[in-house]
Amino acid sequence: MKLIESIDPIIMQLVIVPIFVIGIGIWLALLSKKVYIGPITTIILTLSYNYWYFTSFFPDSELSFTMISSWCIIFPLISLYLSWFILMQLQSIKDFFQIEPREFD
Repeated sequence: MKLIESIDPIIMQLVIVPIFVIGIGIWLALLSKKVYIGPITTIILTLSYNYWYFTSFFPDSELSFTMISSWCIIFPLISLYLSWFILMQLQSIKDFFQIEPREFD
């Protein structure tokens, strides 16, 4: 916990959290070969991070809808696009190297 508290909040919000939540979402989408798994995982991770952040650093405040940041919308959209792009590229690479059967005379 001391390690996370020692990291600058701006670096945490702009670098570390996006890389982890989007990266895990894309990784799970690749493992399952389903595009929609990436954004679902990303939104769950982002919401859980927001919940943890606000309950840890602002324990006396009430949790409200306004505490859901725009990252909860932007990160899943980025994850959706990257999951789709990577899965489509893998499929096109697979199709390119797939050997077509030849007909013999």
